[in-house]
Amino acid sequence: MKTLYLDCFSGISGDMVVGAFIDLGLPLNFLKVELHKLSLDGYELDVKRVKKNSIDSANFSVQVEEKQKARDYKGIKNMIEGSSLKNDVKALSLKIFDLLVEAEGKIHAVPPEDVHFHEIGCVDSIVDIVSTAIGMDYLDISHVYSSNIVTGTGMVMTDHGCMPVPAPATAEILKGVPVSNAAVEGELVTPTGAAILKAIAKKFGPMPEMNVEKIGYGAGDKDWGERPNLLRIFLGETLDKLDGAINGFYDRDEVLVMETAIDDMNPQFFENMVEGLFSGGALDVVLIPVYMKKGRPGTLLQVIASPEKQQQVARVIFSGSTSIGIRSYRVDRMKLKRGEEMISTSLGEVRVKTIEMEKGKVELRPEYDDLKKLAKLKGMSMREVNSIIQQTLLSKREKDFV
Repeated sequence: MKTLYLDCFSGISGDMVVGAFIDLGLPLNFLKVELHKLSLDGYELDVKRVKKNSIDSANFSVQVEEKQKARDYKGIKNMIEGSSLKNDVKALSLKIFDLLVEAEGKIHAVPPEDVHFHEIGCVDSIVDIVSTAIGMDYLDISHVYSSNIVTGTGMVMTDHGCMPVPAPATAEILKGVPVSNAAVEGELVTPTGAAILKAIAKKFGPMPEMNVEKIGYGAGDKDWGERPNLLRIFLGETLDKLDGAINGFYDRDEVLVMETAIDDMNPQFFENMVEGLFSGGALDVVLIPVYMKKGRPGTLLQVIASPEKQQQVARVIFSGSTSIGIRSYRVDRMKLKRGEEMISTSLGEVRVKTIEMEKGKVELRPEYDDLKKLAKLKGMSMREVNSIIQQTLLSKREKDFV
């Protein structure tokens, strides 16, 4: 199983994706055989070697023999579902088309089932989308990461008339994707390219640590001057897959670190704000004593949260503190696999974290809130309650071991 990284320094389009896959090793003859499983004709595939800023690359194109009529989503869906393509190829193809349907429907204020495709529904885009799904399956790609996306500027002519760049459908699809504007007059990201990207990429940002085995270049038709009109893709194994210990015992994800330094707030107010941060989705909150300018003592508030919770966390910080600015940055997090279960003890039920260590060892850690609740209920100290619970957990470990 492989990892793919999309380096979208000049945007992305469907033909660039397929060209890069062919450059990686997707055989053109195999692609033709698979595409013939669709009830689709009137086209020929063409691949030629071109150079963009002296970089050798594959230029993929679909030569349509005659003008094609507009197609509705129902017809495209039936064509894909009724084919003899692999189920995974069908599923990914439809996932990409679903993104296009939703975007087009919203932009033109029509229900998704009533959307008629013009540019994106014509033969070449159908081929681009299904070919992408075929390439993903052939290359056995399981994880896809992508760089942040750059779009062009200006206007582009469509079947609906002149549209701003990025086209409205493209902009709609790219919601939630890190986007910036390149100083290029033209369309760097097409709706088809945006939908492919959104459907296959799980994370955006710098390339993860990986052992690169192959690099593919897919060329676009236009030239952007100093910027080569290429999509570069890296194929290989991420390092956590190479390291058996990491792959076997650790989970990895990406989290957001948000921080602000505060020196003009009553320290008693932090408690209420911290409670609000956890309610707002924070994974962890840390208060660090610091010295600020002019020797003033202050507090560095540091919050760890999932990227999707950034706005909620920011609202709590701004409303619950005197902060007027927050720094945010994404970090890679490695963590032990964990779970939760209820354990019966002589004092009552207790929630316990199950933490998987290396070599099959599992640690059991009682939840603090449950210990506190039992101590109050039984009129005992936390130390006494913890001692009894630990004895129960020790007995459970010995029993499970036997």
